[in-house]
Amino acid sequence: MILFIFEGKNDEPRLYKTLKEIFHFEMKEEEILHYYCSNIFSLYDTIKEYGVFDGSINLINVLKEEAAKHKEIESDLDKIKYSYEVSEIFLFFDYDIRKQDEKNKLSIEEQNTKILELFNYFENGSINSERNGIKLYINYPMIESYRFFKKELPDEDFKKYTFDLLSEKHFKQIVNEESYYQNLKYLCFDIKKSGDIRTTDDEDRAQKIKKNWLYLKDLNIKKAHFICTDAYTIPSEKDSINQRNIFDKQIGKYVTPKHEVAVLNAFPLFWFEYIDEQKINRENRGK
Repeated sequence: MILFIFEGKNDEPRLYKTLKEIFHFEMKEEEILHYYCSNIFSLYDTIKEYGVFDGSINLINVLKEEAAKHKEIESDLDKIKYSYEVSEIFLFFDYDIRKQDEKNKLSIEEQNTKILELFNYFENGSINSERNGIKLYINYPMIESYRFFKKELPDEDFKKYTFDLLSEKHFKQIVNEESYYQNLKYLCFDIKKSGDIRTTDDEDRAQKIKKNWLYLKDLNIKKAHFICTDAYTIPSEKDSINQRNIFDKQIGKYVTPKHEVAVLNAFPLFWFEYIDEQKINRENRGK
C-alpha cells in the first residue's frame, strides 16, 4: 500500500485525482488517502508528543489514534491492518510560516527548526522497523501556489514571484486579489460527493486542463531548479531539486536574508520526481 497524507481535504485531493485522471497513471500499489485537516506544526507537535521521533510509536498508529479522536479528519486508514503493509508514505503540507505575534509565539527561525526536524526524520523515517519510504513535500507558502499566476499560462514571470512573510495580508487573500485564475476549474475536474473525480465530455476543456498541467509542471520545475542552482532550466538530475534541497535554499536565499519565500507548488515536483520515474520503469519493463 501507498499512503498519501494531505494537509487539507479539498484542493489537495482534487489536484491529485485530476492529475491521475488526465495523464492516465496508476500507482504501483493500492493507495490510501488520509486528510490530516491541520497544519505542519500541528503534525510536528503531535508526533513529538507521541514519541514518533524517538521510535516509541510509528507514524501510522499515531494517525489512526488522532483520526479516532477528531471527527473532522477524513481517512481510509482502517484499510491498513498492519503498518508493514505500507511501503511508501507521501506527505503534502504547506510551509505556511507566520510572523511572530500574540497568536503565534514562535519566531520564523523556530518554525523553520520544526520543519527541519521533520525533514531530518522523514529522510530516514520509519514506517515499520526499516527506516525508509517516507517523503515530505512542501507547498511554498501554501497549496494556493497552484494558481498564483498574474496572467494566463504560461506565465514566465512566475520565476520571480515571492511572498513577504511579514505581510499583513494572508497569502490566500493576495492570491484572490492578484491571480489571473480565481478557482481550480482551469486545472481540475470537479469531485463527486463520493470522492471520485467527475470527468467531462467536453474534450476541449479536458485538453485545456492537460495543457495547463504541463505548463504548471514546466514552470515549477524550472523555478525549483532556479531556487536551488540559479539555473532556470529543467534539471538533468532530479535529485538536484529534491525537497530538502529546496527547503535549505529557500531559507538561505529568501527567508533569512529577505523574510520572503519563493512561491512554489509541490504537486508538479512530485509528478516530476515520482510519477515520471514510475512511467519510465513501466515502459522499460514492457520492452
